[in-house]
Amino acid sequence: MNTYIVVGSVLLLWIAGGFYRRRKNRNKVIYVDKNNCVGCRRCVKRCTRRVLEMAEDEAGKRAVVKYPDKCSACGDCRRKCKFDALKLIERS
Repeated sequence: MNTYIVVGSVLLLWIAGGFYRRRKNRNKVIYVDKNNCVGCRRCVKRCTRRVLEMAEDEAGKRAVVKYPDKCSACGDCRRKCKFDALKLIERS
């Protein structure tokens, strides 16, 4: 019986944390710092909403925010980036 209460409490806290993160980041969007991006594609592969894409520029292939209106600012791509090339900024 106690196990069910503990598991239920943990599950409830996990769901509530997800709602809090969404509300907190509602007015933010991901931004790619081109100076730090090396074009490894880790963030593009991780983005579930397909916001990021690779684009060619004078320095080579880099990640760009193709569809900022789809971005939920979940931060999954930021956690995947080892080069600190992604930041959450306020929507303009």
